[in-house]
Amino acid sequence: MSAREVNVVSCRFILLTNNPRYKDRTDLPVQFVGGAGKDVITAGRDLIHQGWALQNHPLYGNFRPHQQPFRTLLMKKDEKAGFDEYGLNLIEEAALVYTNDPYPLTPEQTPPRMAADCSEIDFELMKETLLKNNLIH
Repeated sequence: MSAREVNVVSCRFILLTNNPRYKDRTDLPVQFVGGAGKDVITAGRDLIHQGWALQNHPLYGNFRPHQQPFRTLLMKKDEKAGFDEYGLNLIEEAALVYTNDPYPLTPEQTPPRMAADCSEIDFELMKETLLKNNLIH
């Protein structure tokens, strides 16, 4: 396990992201996902199948895959909640959006200045979810 990965067994929350803005956040349970937004969506779907629940809409901010190279998902482990069928439906719909977009923007393709702006937008859009779950103050 690398320094940027968290032990999913011992966590109540996991922040799945491909946004480099989170790489050095030691105050958050970050699981960095290499690759594009679709890879983050896939990792989220996999966690839902393992009993985790999605805490934010996977297409928050109404950005399409060709407009935003970064994606962040907050996942919660709650044994009492049961299987997150609603979250699974949302994430599968998001996966279809990524599949049907012929020109998804990846972090590697994004010019540095645009990447910095997109990274900040992704970070700002997640603040409310992080606040609501008491992960930041």
